Amino acid sequence: MTGMDMIQRLLEENEYSAAQINQIRVRLGDWFLSGGGPDDAYVWQQARYLENLVKFGLVKRTSIQREEVSHDDEDC
Repeated sequence: MTGMDMIQRLLEENEYSAAQINQIRVRLGDWFLSGGGPDDAYVWQQARYLENLVKFGLVKRTSIQREEVSHDDEDC
């Protein structure tokens, strides 16, 4: 998993404000324009920033835990 994969997962699992998302977008945009890669330490630093927002309760979690459906019914 790359740093960008982690950021994508965090964005899918949580409701960040537009300002928080924009901040990451600008930081990473500048990083990539300067030649940075998707798995560089700076990208992971941005992932940790998003994780900390979750950790300290500054965003709402939206990830849905999928229930496994039992197929034990023989009537199907």
